[in-house]
Amino acid sequence: MNSTRKKNLERALGSSVDYILSRQHADGSWIDWELPPGQSSTWTTAYVGGKLTSLESPYRDRASSATAIASQWLTGRMFPDCGWGYNEQVDSDADSTALAILFLASEGRTVADSSYSCLERFQCEDGGFATFRGRPDLGTWAISHPDVTPSALLALKTKYAATTQAINLGLQFVLNQRTSAGIWKSFWWTTFLYSTERSLSLFEAVRLELDLQVTRKTLLHTRPQNPFESALLLSSLLWLPDIAKDQDVWPLVDRLVADQALDGSWSSPPMLRVTRRDCREPWKPGDPDPLFRDQNRLFTTATVMNAFSNLHKLA
Repeated sequence: MNSTRKKNLERALGSSVDYILSRQHADGSWIDWELPPGQSSTWTTAYVGGKLTSLESPYRDRASSATAIASQWLTGRMFPDCGWGYNEQVDSDADSTALAILFLASEGRTVADSSYSCLERFQCEDGGFATFRGRPDLGTWAISHPDVTPSALLALKTKYAATTQAINLGLQFVLNQRTSAGIWKSFWWTTFLYSTERSLSLFEAVRLELDLQVTRKTLLHTRPQNPFESALLLSSLLWLPDIAKDQDVWPLVDRLVADQALDGSWSSPPMLRVTRRDCREPWKPGDPDPLFRDQNRLFTTATVMNAFSNLHKLA
């Protein structure tokens, strides 16, 4: 990394942190999205807070007061079943619960055993985790999802050893979901890069060594369409061994730095899919499901911030 690129990276990273901190509400929450159930508070706070606590110093130190307040707020918003959901008007789901556990654990807060038990109830017989469980009308919202399972397993790993049955079964599901192109499809997101990045981070966390040459080839031929995809691609590449940073990584960084808005955020296209409950493979062409964007740009900006921090740690 030459000195100019390093300074550009650090300046963009600092600006993204400042943007996210500026959008925190006085009670400690972050709010984004506008889906049919309304805006998201708990899910967004768990996601954004977790990205902030993953930063290295001095960026994490800059955000420490904000994450402390956010973790306190999120702890107080735990549902009666000891899980968390998209917002306080809907049921608990596996993704929100997993992200909440990951954030709270990274903040050093004690996570109740009952919250882990709540998360484990979303695990299906095939080892994967469904986003929702417990109602007959949920349809495919209650089957295992490749973009939710890695986060659930990472959350369980904050309490259990990687050799426990639940994690072993989940890992086998994730491995079985890898396509012939070496990537993972996403049920809720328009890009396969979300579930692929989550899966690769899971393998790193459990120290599972795989032959990722096909994955590498596919990723290197992927052309991201927006900052969210660029950030996920960047993070995915950084999980691979012996990646050529000058050739494969820095062009993504240069583009993201150039596309950053003056307020420190990145633009956000529609990228979250509300999949029909009768649809098992929403990634196939022609799917009419409605798409949504994070209008406050918090998910996108936090994702880019996280990717930049991951690269800076390796520099």
